[in-house]
Amino acid sequence: MDARDPYIDQHCAIDTIGSGTTSIAVPVDRLSLNLSAVGHDPAGSKITVVYTIPGTSKYGTLFGQYDPARGHATFNYTIDSPPADSTLSISFEIAWPDGTYYSNTLTRPLLHCTRDNASDVDKRWWQDLAAVTVFQQCTSVGRWPYSVRAVDVTVHRSNDGPRTAGLPVWTDYWIPGKKGYTAGASGTTDVTGDSWQTFRLVAPPTGAELDIVSSTRDSSPYTFPVHTWVPIAC
Repeated sequence: MDARDPYIDQHCAIDTIGSGTTSIAVPVDRLSLNLSAVGHDPAGSKITVVYTIPGTSKYGTLFGQYDPARGHATFNYTIDSPPADSTLSISFEIAWPDGTYYSNTLTRPLLHCTRDNASDVDKRWWQDLAAVTVFQQCTSVGRWPYSVRAVDVTVHRSNDGPRTAGLPVWTDYWIPGKKGYTAGASGTTDVTGDSWQTFRLVAPPTGAELDIVSSTRDSSPYTFPVHTWVPIAC
């Protein structure tokens, strides 16, 4: 049994706790993990992913499973006030009903996100195999006076030429504060290996960050996610 170790991405941001005169700006590190199923049918899996920061009381535990079609699973954590010069430890376990089991632990430097350092926005621990560009178009749904603000988000994934043509591709998104990822769009790459996919956000929180993962999967089978963050424009 082989299982690819997770793609790990860290992203500095600022969360606001409370409201009005009692609101507090808290620096956070948004930790994203993407696990790819290799060497075993992804269906029926049970996954446990735990992060810890040795020497502190900070930890997080999430449970999930591989998506049977996508062959991967994505997890998100928000680490409040990440301490400077610390180590991030990621442990994960994957089990199937037939008794197959895989586990591993990885360590990485933790981003030091502060109120004055929201510019250190990304620390990727893998090489993106495609470029992703995000476009947004403000619109509305319904008729006045009952219309609701919306935004159409188009994601262009540019792959490495015809060798990636005809692959299944999925675009998923997550807005911090919401529950997990939402499937935005799906399809296949064109003859050049590119894809254009559009999904609609209805009444999104203005100015909030949008976390987008665009993934393809080949016959090896490996899943190749590309991860990006953009502010919601509308």
